[in-house]
Amino acid sequence: MNLSKLLNKQQQKVVETIDGPILVLAGAGSGKTRSVIFRTAYLINEKKISPQNILVVTFTNKAANELRFRLKTTFKIDTYSLWVGTFHSICARILRFENEATPYNSNFTIYDAVDTKSLLKKVYKKLEIDPKKFPFQRVISIMSNQKNSLILPKDFFLFNEENYFTETVHKIYVEYQKILIENNGMDFDDLLMNTALLLHDNKIIRQKYQQKFRYVMIDEYQDTNYAQFKIVNLIAKNHQNLCVVGDDDQAIYSWRGADIKNILNFEKDYKNVLTVKLEQNYRSPQSILDAANCLIKNNYSRHQKELWSDIKSNEKIELIEYKNERDEADFVIQKIAEFSDNLNDCVILYRTNAQSRVFESAFMRKNIRYQVVGGVNFYQRKEIKDILAYLKVFVNSQDNESLMRIINFPPRGIGKTSLQKITNFAVDNELKLMDAVQSDGILKYIGNRAKKLEEFSKKMAKWQKEADELDIPDFIEKLINELELKDLYYSDDPQDIARIENIEEFMVASQEFCENFQKEVGEKPQLTQYLQSILLQTDLDNYDENEQSAKLMTMHNAKGLEFENVFIVGLEEGLLPHSRSLESERQLEEERRLFYVAITRAKKRVFMSFAQTRRTFADILYNHESCFLKEIDEEFVQRKNVKRDYLPKRKINVDIVLENKKHFRIGQKISHSKFGEGVVLSVDGKGDDAKLTISFSNGVLKKIIGTFVRKL
Repeated sequence: MNLSKLLNKQQQKVVETIDGPILVLAGAGSGKTRSVIFRTAYLINEKKISPQNILVVTFTNKAANELRFRLKTTFKIDTYSLWVGTFHSICARILRFENEATPYNSNFTIYDAVDTKSLLKKVYKKLEIDPKKFPFQRVISIMSNQKNSLILPKDFFLFNEENYFTETVHKIYVEYQKILIENNGMDFDDLLMNTALLLHDNKIIRQKYQQKFRYVMIDEYQDTNYAQFKIVNLIAKNHQNLCVVGDDDQAIYSWRGADIKNILNFEKDYKNVLTVKLEQNYRSPQSILDAANCLIKNNYSRHQKELWSDIKSNEKIELIEYKNERDEADFVIQKIAEFSDNLNDCVILYRTNAQSRVFESAFMRKNIRYQVVGGVNFYQRKEIKDILAYLKVFVNSQDNESLMRIINFPPRGIGKTSLQKITNFAVDNELKLMDAVQSDGILKYIGNRAKKLEEFSKKMAKWQKEADELDIPDFIEKLINELELKDLYYSDDPQDIARIENIEEFMVASQEFCENFQKEVGEKPQLTQYLQSILLQTDLDNYDENEQSAKLMTMHNAKGLEFENVFIVGLEEGLLPHSRSLESERQLEEERRLFYVAITRAKKRVFMSFAQTRRTFADILYNHESCFLKEIDEEFVQRKNVKRDYLPKRKINVDIVLENKKHFRIGQKISHSKFGEGVVLSVDGKGDDAKLTISFSNGVLKKIIGTFVRKL
């Protein structure tokens, strides 16, 4: 490996320093991934370290797959025994291997966000808790923080003040964990917490992994939480052959529990740390980096570094002030249309998901293809979750939640009353739900629905046998056909058509997974491995960079990506920085880092914009431009101002539009290209862009923008 020709001096230092702790401060676009790949190859090919003694933790499954692919194709390295993956996938693998030291068996189910909320609803019902007083998302966030801090239910009040609210949350936490264990299930946070506690409490297992993983590399270290810090520290603290790579200027996930102190204090946590700064940027021209450097230097909590580039450009960042958010959307889409030969080189970045709507409407009006990144995950769609529930039960018969989802899906006459009888029978006889379903005594107990339950039990036994014998794609196809899922959704409704397409896509995805797994590992995957690969996917893993469409995404979802042309919109006080961050210097610094991440996604051009006014549900807000814009020197930005109207107040009420002044009226007949003829039930707004509630002749109710319908 002629490293001097392939890497710059700082990258070369990262690759060749293999003993002792090393902190790599890798600025945006500085070749971080390249350095990690070359360092792994150097350890194996040059230093003859066995791949099984190396642990590489990546931020996404996509990054792990890329590392494996590059090692195989470029360096001819067999990656079969190399441990590489996300924290969650690595932890799941350890917990399955060491399950005898835990309350779980090796086939435990991983609960995603939708499963977690579903289980929590049952906990609330059992404990008679009002979700209005204890909102699901708030309680989920609290439990997640407790787990990331390695606080078990039994230790809850050692770290939390006792009051009515915390006492109720504690009851929820206790019951939630109890049901998870009963179901042989873990949520994402359990994977981290249980691994950290296992390594901490079990000396034999801890020493096993300390000896096994003699060289440890952690990517995106600035995004680690306390549980992840402990896992790394417990494995690497003896030999200290630990390389962490990250950028404190791109730490934007504190709301997920990430702690920037992990990277800021690394030189205190380990002895004789070598710190290497990767500051040469290979992505953006210097003109863009000058603006980014100018912004981020205003943060106090950071290692000092300054990005530079050999890429030259005379183009300044363009900053445009628009009259309102609709003008902003129209002009941005008009600009993107100029790049129509390669739409996927363009991205619109915004602070909150709600900001996408006005841009989506503008794209549709202009008939320009677009893709919203980070929307509903393919595997979270109902029709896919139903199939996954069957697969989960075949892997883990203790998964009562999945069994209850499928026992009457598709409908087979086993309703709530029958299910309650089955549950009572299981409790009375101390049986798992599946054991109760398949027991002889249940048929007499359940009464007139016995035949239906017996049919279901026989089918489940048959499918279980086939799941063990058949290849995964063949079994999934057989299961879908015998469940007649496509027939279930057969109709002219566009949503049902989409469901059938999703089911077919799921079948294709299972085939692709098995083919890739076979190439990578040299053997056929087990159903457990397939389910785990699905459940641990992130938004970025589902991002299709080759789809020919303009991209819409939040600034958080843009991290790790790059585009020729970046449009950063909604740069107003209250949006960026977000109103929730204005009272905390720590949160304000994170908002600044978020803006920095957005700017440094660009390979050629950056367009920034804000609106003088922005409509909310009932008001029009008059806005000030983001305070962050004033931190960028004017020499790096070209301003294009729109004539500003006189602004009497920050906020005024929206004028009520009388019915006789609206372009559309209640009772008017219209026609839509997809849904056919219908009648207008209500009109929100005026002109062609009014939002209409329409009752179509097939009984479907839809809310549609007026530009997409035709008057009759």
